[in-house]
Amino acid sequence: METSVECTHCRVVMTSWSAPGSTIRYFQCPFCQRTHSSLYSEVFRRQAGARVVDAPPRAAAAAQGVPTASPEEMHWARVKQTASRWFARLEADEQRCATRAGPPPRAASAPVPLTDEVPEIAAGETLGVAAARARRR
Repeated sequence: METSVECTHCRVVMTSWSAPGSTIRYFQCPFCQRTHSSLYSEVFRRQAGARVVDAPPRAAAAAQGVPTASPEEMHWARVKQTASRWFARLEADEQRCATRAGPPPRAASAPVPLTDEVPEIAAGETLGVAAARARRR
């Protein structure tokens, strides 16, 4: 009988799967989405992110008190994670705006007035010179 693996961060039994014909087994936490491979056994020996629980995968886990995540709990964990990231970005934006000294920077030159007139450009003139000549008229 195979043993269960528990996420040391969330304290829940991890789901497991393997590719057909492969001896490598993968374990993933339903809450934090951390994934571990049986290929790296030092993770389980040192309990660095996952630890082996001496219980069968699903049936005995519930009987021994090791919690498993329901689909609703996994959904709310994702919602909380998304909200946490959003609030962190919002707070960072507020701090960045609060530290900005003075009014927001303005354009280097005055705004160009909107007109229907297009100045005629003489040979050798630039558009800026022709526009200045048209304004003087």
